[in-house]
Amino acid sequence: MSPSRREEILPATATRPEVVVVRSARRTKTVSARMEDGGRVRLLVPEATSRAEIAEYLEKLLPSIMRQQERKRTQKKKFASDDFLLARARDVQKNFLPELARLPDSIRWVTNQKSRWGSATPSQGRVRISHVLQGAPDYVLEFVLHHELCHFLEANHNRRFKALESRYPRKAEAEAFLAGVTFAHRGS
Repeated sequence: MSPSRREEILPATATRPEVVVVRSARRTKTVSARMEDGGRVRLLVPEATSRAEIAEYLEKLLPSIMRQQERKRTQKKKFASDDFLLARARDVQKNFLPELARLPDSIRWVTNQKSRWGSATPSQGRVRISHVLQGAPDYVLEFVLHHELCHFLEANHNRRFKALESRYPRKAEAEAFLAGVTFAHRGS
């Protein structure tokens, strides 16, 4: 800890988690707070901040930090497991590709796909879906799964493949969404 910073720990109460208050001589006006791993809140304040001001800041900042943390927890639950993808793929197969006798052996989220939304390797029984789609609307994820599952019935993007792919009712809407995301990330 540098001499210009001082830490104080406020124990957890029934209404808030443990808070680490970091007082800094270099900080003159700004106050910030964030949730750390383990559920503690780190509150950064100017050195001369009083206990009453700290209580005020916590009262103001904690509700939004807790909401943000809950949203993250909910998203993680929804998308953390590959079981979520498998369940969606089952729905897509049942509703749009009933002739697909069985699902691929492996359907997983991946973080190494930078230029594709998904990939299928029928010879190995694998489907990979980009983690970027974890925040996308359900119909978009379903469309990408549908597209990849079509490859298990037809390898190439030929007329038969296009006919299989067109069974997904929100195809045009999903493609428009993906095109917009691609356009938005083009320069980044």
